[in-house]
Amino acid sequence: MSPSDILVLVITAVLLVSAIIIVYLAIRLRGALVDRPYRGRALWTAIGAMSVVAFISAGYIDTIYGQVPTTVEGVLVEAAAWGFVFLALIGWIASNIDVALSADFFNRDPLRWKKGGKMVTIIVILTAYVSASLPSWWFPWISNSPFSQTLFETVFTLVIVYSTLVLAVTYFRIQDRRMKSYTKWVVLSITFLFFIIAAPGDLIVLPAVAWIYSMYRSVGSLAIRTRTLPT
Repeated sequence: MSPSDILVLVITAVLLVSAIIIVYLAIRLRGALVDRPYRGRALWTAIGAMSVVAFISAGYIDTIYGQVPTTVEGVLVEAAAWGFVFLALIGWIASNIDVALSADFFNRDPLRWKKGGKMVTIIVILTAYVSASLPSWWFPWISNSPFSQTLFETVFTLVIVYSTLVLAVTYFRIQDRRMKSYTKWVVLSITFLFFIIAAPGDLIVLPAVAWIYSMYRSVGSLAIRTRTLPT
């Protein structure tokens, strides 16, 4: 095993442990928060961190069943693993957009999110997910095609980038300072997560550290009007 492989393995382990810790902190904070909007943000922060745990787990499952599984068991396991990754990630972003929009005094609609953008995003994600989860022996000329895999990755990336841009635009219109701070760290967390996914080999070190810090700050920015945490 090369030094680069060892570094990637270490960073992946640190990322996994950090994500689990953030999930724990977010769930614990949710039990201490008083206001419902903040309790909801804490829950979705935990789900957002869980999407990283699921992403790492799904990558490991790929090594067992292959990216294009050829058995019924493989199809079901891969569909469940990657389904949680996609749905948790888009749910985390979409829920934050809805709350951020409600915090805009002028009730503006950036990039037409409320006028169809949200619905199109959900439909595209579900359609792409279902299409990619179909057994490879049903449509082998599609499942085994590099073009179809590239198309799926491109569609997913465009949808997430669009949603993240909506959230970023909304950030500048939020009046609530606490929610504004939280939204900033969420946008940064999503951005660094994409860098982690796209970065080759040992280049994931910096975005991984930045993601961990951003997620930790997003949890901390919600710590307002809490009950006393048990010791």
